[in-house]
Amino acid sequence: MSRGDTGKEIGNKQGKETPGNRKKDQQFYLIYGIIVIIVLFITYLILQKPGEPLRMIARFAATFGYLAIFLSILSSEYMAKMRKISGMPFLRAHHNLARIGVLLILIHPLSLALQAQDFTIFLPVLYPVETFLALGGRTALYLFLLAAGIALYRKKYRNWKKVHYLNYLAFLLVSAHALMIGSDFKQDIMRIIAIIMAVTVTGIFIHKRIGVGKKIYK
Repeated sequence: MSRGDTGKEIGNKQGKETPGNRKKDQQFYLIYGIIVIIVLFITYLILQKPGEPLRMIARFAATFGYLAIFLSILSSEYMAKMRKISGMPFLRAHHNLARIGVLLILIHPLSLALQAQDFTIFLPVLYPVETFLALGGRTALYLFLLAAGIALYRKKYRNWKKVHYLNYLAFLLVSAHALMIGSDFKQDIMRIIAIIMAVTVTGIFIHKRIGVGKKIYK
């Protein structure tokens, strides 16, 4: 067999699709297809109630920041599967989602503050409890920033994961904020989505803590 024939044979083998590759592609398109449908659906719902530009920016930033953080947390539960499906290293995908989420969540109060010319919106309210939960997004913002900051310098801090768990608390605070006073979460479908995401994140946190406990006692 000549070198040319050998090269063609190798090229044909590399070009052939295996059942595993086809399955991976199908999973990839399914997951991203679902995400695109959700994004389009939420966009449609938000546009049903148009408002002033800054207000619209705040609404889009809040809703999609909330979704991005959820996907970031969800990705941490399925690290190996996510890498197989997307082909992207887990940390890169996870961090990209987290960065987008935190940025959008920061844009949300900034847009509202600029619209109202009142930057006290960045001040957390801790009491009474009902007000604390209704304005939980304020506290959540700082928890997200703290968790993100500690993750950036995780090599310097041995127990950085304990601080990183604040993301779960922050997400639940954002969920409470959305359900109690979120203008786009008054519709039943949006409330159901928020509740499902909150329950899912709680489940992931419990699963991770159980996993940590098992490692300690082994």
